[in-house]
Amino acid sequence: MKQKNSSNLKDKKDKLDWQNFNFLENLLVFCTVPGRSVPKESGVHFRITLYSENQAICILFEIDRRNDPLIRNQALKRPDYMSLYLDSNSCICTIIEMKGKNHNSLENGIEQILKLKEILQTEISNHLPSKLEIKYQGILLTPYNSQPPLKKIAEIASNGFIILPIQYNNKAELFPYVSRKNEITEISKKYNHQEITESTALLIEEILTKRALPKRIPDDYYSSNFLVGNDREGIYINHLLPNDSDYITLLSNTKFTEINMQESEDKEKIKDELVLLNLINRLAIKFSNHKISESND
Repeated sequence: MKQKNSSNLKDKKDKLDWQNFNFLENLLVFCTVPGRSVPKESGVHFRITLYSENQAICILFEIDRRNDPLIRNQALKRPDYMSLYLDSNSCICTIIEMKGKNHNSLENGIEQILKLKEILQTEISNHLPSKLEIKYQGILLTPYNSQPPLKKIAEIASNGFIILPIQYNNKAELFPYVSRKNEITEISKKYNHQEITESTALLIEEILTKRALPKRIPDDYYSSNFLVGNDREGIYINHLLPNDSDYITLLSNTKFTEINMQESEDKEKIKDELVLLNLINRLAIKFSNHKISESND
């Protein structure tokens, strides 16, 4: 299992790979935002500071990646970011769109959020275990004195999808709004800024956010389990462990999730964190310990 895979990670480019990865794989491998903090756009910006005493993970994804967006069809609207919050009871996907004061732009912001929700629901249904229950919600982040389309937001909320219009001119702290299910009664409430001290990230969050490899490792497990094809179901991603030699493989489809990893100093810690987050049951996780031959790369 000892292989020189660190160069694979060091050579990782900020470029989506549609030849080798599907939508969810590109999202998980290339779109994560380490630090969960974004620069100013349209007069607003935000951060998500994880405050959970190591009982949760929160991953931020950049969706509208300038010249390399995750939603490639130029005719489709696309939002700026999406966060995924996981603890032992919740799996919450919050779609975040940043807008200025232009009224038409704010109307478009709602459509952008709804479009990604639709795409995510389809992709996850087609590629991940059905036991994984995800709560979807949205945030429309705008400056003070903007006019969010509250009537449209209320209409959408009446059908069960909550989009919070948040107005703030400085760097908004969104952790309180992405770490729980938002309610329809909060749509009319003002943003409440909180200063939160960052907790130490779980190892799982560190691996998922910073250590997904841009190329699959052609080992024995790959030869036995990876199916090549345009209609390929599921996801298959290698993640490099902190020692820069060992790695784990994440294989998931609509029936189960399998994690393949050899003995390493992080193995039990990863298992403990998966139990802590109740992901073993929700993702129908199986563990394998297949013998891994040396790669010829």
